[in-house]
Amino acid sequence: MHISLKSIIPVLVFLLLVVTTPSVNSQSLKTTERTQTAGAPVEEFSFLIKDFRMDHQGQANNLNISVSYRYLANIAKPDYPDFRWLAKDIETLLTSYPNEDDYWEIVNKQITALLLKKYPGIAAVTCEIRVDPTSVVPYTRSSRVTRERSRTTRK
Repeated sequence: MHISLKSIIPVLVFLLLVVTTPSVNSQSLKTTERTQTAGAPVEEFSFLIKDFRMDHQGQANNLNISVSYRYLANIAKPDYPDFRWLAKDIETLLTSYPNEDDYWEIVNKQITALLLKKYPGIAAVTCEIRVDPTSVVPYTRSSRVTRERSRTTRK
């Protein structure tokens, strides 16, 4: 039996490709910081600060601020924050906000950073600020920021 070089080249190319192609291994199904253990609930909470008045960017603004957050897995009872504390912290930050010229997106990033820093039982927070039209800016606009606790700062 005679095998020609012409007939074996495709087989060699195929074998070379199979041997040198990087493989992708699936990740095991172990529990990580972001996933819950089987049967453990994913707990979230949300609230709305309606019609909050804020002088910002040279005008009086009416804000509706929607906040939702996810708790750490298996959070202990003492680690649940009262949402009224979070609302009060947001209102305090906005009432004394230091930079009149910041865009709403930057204001929103400050809110989410404050909440994650202050409340260790929160794994992730989303804040949406909706700004009603004004005489200067006749458009409703909104900013949404989601921030997750980094793995290194989790409990």
